[in-house]
Amino acid sequence: MKKMLFMCPLFWGALSALAQPARPAPTPNDTLKSVHVSSANQLVFNLYAPKATTVTVSGDFSKSYGPKNLVKAESGVWTYTTEPIRPDLYSYDFVVDGVKTIDPKNTQLKEGENGYSNLFAMPGSEMDYCAIKDVPHGTLEQVYFFSKVTGKTSRFHVYTPPGYEKMKASLPVLYLQHGGGDNDASWSTAGRANFIMDNLYAQHKAKPMVVVMPMGHPGSGFYMNPGIDEDPYYKQLFDEIMPLVSTRYRVQSDRNHTAFAGLSMGGLQALNIALFSPEKFGYVLPLSTGYFPPQQKMLEEKFAAQLRNPEINRLKLFWIAMGGESDIAYKNGVAVNALLDKYGIKYQTNSYDAGHTFITWRHNLVEFAPLLFN
Repeated sequence: MKKMLFMCPLFWGALSALAQPARPAPTPNDTLKSVHVSSANQLVFNLYAPKATTVTVSGDFSKSYGPKNLVKAESGVWTYTTEPIRPDLYSYDFVVDGVKTIDPKNTQLKEGENGYSNLFAMPGSEMDYCAIKDVPHGTLEQVYFFSKVTGKTSRFHVYTPPGYEKMKASLPVLYLQHGGGDNDASWSTAGRANFIMDNLYAQHKAKPMVVVMPMGHPGSGFYMNPGIDEDPYYKQLFDEIMPLVSTRYRVQSDRNHTAFAGLSMGGLQALNIALFSPEKFGYVLPLSTGYFPPQQKMLEEKFAAQLRNPEINRLKLFWIAMGGESDIAYKNGVAVNALLDKYGIKYQTNSYDAGHTFITWRHNLVEFAPLLFN
């Protein structure tokens, strides 16, 4: 018979203590709130970095978007307080001694092509439009596919409305494009597109639609010229993404049930689609964009005949929005509108005065989504 070996409980306790790593000494970071709202509706940023020499924060909480210096306390906590601002969803980036640093106390992130930024939702009635509320929610999916255009695997996001699984009818589709430096996840993180659409549906303000959010720069390079031949984006969109969406989802693929909206770089893509491939879409909505002066000149010198294409004025809606005069694309946009006027191209304009930021573009979506497919 084997003998059982019993150990004294005190022995086990001592052995367990030896096996546990020593707990670090307490610091102010243990209970620190990296972002909070003051009683005066200011955002207060805090970062514990006792060995740092400089800490800045930048983001769309400021129209200038430039870096703001945090001040260091003896505790090692750096702090910056904004001017009073209105409730909304804000993005921000810390930079510590010249290195961009994700806030370690905040898991809310905006995904971009080259990294992440943090997000903070400042509560209040003004951000009700994009809040996560007790309403029926749609489904957000990631779709991966191998692109023959680029020779690599790519991805796009798709939002389907609440109850889509039980719907028998095919739905119209909105292609919603991000800007330069962002990616196909940006409209569902910083853009809150899925929650905005949920809230619009709960208020019966928009028709059910599938929203497709592609990667806007599948190849290397940044393409600003007029036309759809240089940038591989258009071939990937027309030949791969749109057919794949029609296969995987119950969507109507005719022109009058297909819309395209894009911001900044995606807005240039929207302009190119309106001018060079209008027959594919019934609704085109460029946001915070405009060709640069050399491209404006190129457009008129090389593509004047294209500007007279009658298909452009057969768009059910050509809706051009800006972020007010502080939008960095404002002057280009005004010049492009004047060129459209010269060639008799019909369009509507809209503005939300929050500059070249996702605050503007979220409110753009709230405005234009109810106009689609009516």
